[in-house]
Amino acid sequence: MFDRTVITPRLRARFSSAGQRAKPHLRTVVLALIALTVLFTLSSVRHLAAAIATRHSLAGGSDYDLNHKLLANTQDVVDKGSPHWLQDGTIHRSTTSVRGNAPVEKDKATLSEQLQRRSEVKSTGGYAVESIRTSSQQDLLQTTLAKSGNCNIMNNTDYWGEPVKWGPNNKLASAEACCANCHSYQPSTSEDLNCNVWVYCGDKDKCGNQYMDCWLKHLAHPAAVAPKSGREIPWTAGILLPAAQHEAATTQMMEEEVDRRYHIVITAQGAATHWQARVHYYWYKKVKEQCEAAGKCDMGGFTRLLHSGHLDELMDEIPSFVANPLPDEGHKGYVVLNRPYAFVQWLQGAAITEKYVFMSEPDHIWLKPMPNLMVGQRPASFPFFYIEPSKTEFLPITQKFTGPLSRKQAEKIAPVGNAPTLLSLAQLHKMAPTWMNTSMAIFSDEQANKEWGWVLEMYGFAISCFKEDVGPIDLHLKMMSQPPWDEKMDPYYLLHYTYGNDYTLEGTFTPGKIGAWRFDKRSYSEKPPPRNLGDPPDGMKNELVRHLINALNEATNHIPGWDEYSASGRATQFWDGKL
Repeated sequence: MFDRTVITPRLRARFSSAGQRAKPHLRTVVLALIALTVLFTLSSVRHLAAAIATRHSLAGGSDYDLNHKLLANTQDVVDKGSPHWLQDGTIHRSTTSVRGNAPVEKDKATLSEQLQRRSEVKSTGGYAVESIRTSSQQDLLQTTLAKSGNCNIMNNTDYWGEPVKWGPNNKLASAEACCANCHSYQPSTSEDLNCNVWVYCGDKDKCGNQYMDCWLKHLAHPAAVAPKSGREIPWTAGILLPAAQHEAATTQMMEEEVDRRYHIVITAQGAATHWQARVHYYWYKKVKEQCEAAGKCDMGGFTRLLHSGHLDELMDEIPSFVANPLPDEGHKGYVVLNRPYAFVQWLQGAAITEKYVFMSEPDHIWLKPMPNLMVGQRPASFPFFYIEPSKTEFLPITQKFTGPLSRKQAEKIAPVGNAPTLLSLAQLHKMAPTWMNTSMAIFSDEQANKEWGWVLEMYGFAISCFKEDVGPIDLHLKMMSQPPWDEKMDPYYLLHYTYGNDYTLEGTFTPGKIGAWRFDKRSYSEKPPPRNLGDPPDGMKNELVRHLINALNEATNHIPGWDEYSASGRATQFWDGKL
């Protein structure tokens, strides 16, 4: 540093002159820093709002405590009016409304349009709040739209989905108005996502800053998603079903047929499915007996489709059809590829008297008689959330086996596998060869095999139904339970014990951690489980897990010679089918 005592007047003048010249530059730098700070702040707020939307999209929006805190951080911005980057071009800011006495139309589009025209918009806190007029005619319109089935209003329920209109800048006065908003939503282009799911937060105390938020969302298959529900959830939700699904869900109109029986088929190969098939057949027989005792019963005959190529010791205990497997080089250890090949052989060689086929699996336990759930010629199936052929990263893979498809077209591929699925025998004849060939093509494609892995044959089934125009497929979440994630017996027809069940000795569920008490079918991959498996802890509240153990114990105690069978893995005594 300079010592001020040795600076000469001439040198001081030079420094002073330089300082004067530097001041404009300094002001420029300061102003630039201020501008950058403002831009950074706005950008941060924008990303914060985007994070809120993303969290609501992925988590369903029910984590309102966290979202409340996030929104509180932007309240100073909100109070001064919604910034341009948070505004939605579809928000109405007009304070005028259309009055009139137009007749109430039954058509849902007309109802929605009338409801929207008769809405009055008020500006609150920088947001548009839609206040539905309380005239009797408009109340009737709103009520008619809600009761027509197009809203499917569910209280204390939240759906996840891809947002097409954010809740924070879509404040509406009621759940019915939110439904109407979803119903009338128009995507910008034909390829943009439409609204088929809406969620509304109408509890002022619980919703906090999310009060009156109306999120418009899109799901490829709303009927395939189990929403989050419970008294603690302040959201009200609804889904807009396509006309065909809406008819199925609300009227359950069936074709008038005298005989709607379906033939049950399970596929099997290996030690694990050997004992599972015996348990399955026991419960099939017991539930079918209950079904027939109650009157008209749609449950028909039974076949174990054994795709090992060899007879086994259960041929006289369980009605079976033996199919040849693919050559080893055809499946390279992925024996599931034998399944569609086995169905092709079964359809060619078996005499099937029923007009319908229900494809099930050995690790399904019948809980109660299931009616034929098909409506007309629409198959009925259980949806699997992990079958996503229209997903952005999967669409190019899907197109390898379908040809060019838009995302909307790909969403017509149902998220299903072959089991459990109910379809007509004619439909199975039509699609089975394509299912076999498509599954083998997917297996042989390096990218598809890597991405779809162990469920690639399920993708093969879903894509083949689409290619062969077998559908649309009605999705039934209540067809099958999957404990421990499902807990209550009602309303399911089947119990699928594919997941491990782990609990502490006090009965607390420990997902992802081996419990002090547990049941997992994989523990019995080589040999059957013993008779009289230990009961779950008294404090365990899951009805389905408790029923699973009771069902296994009942079957293994009823089938003769189970102790020896459990010890050796080979059956020497057989059940005669009598209950």
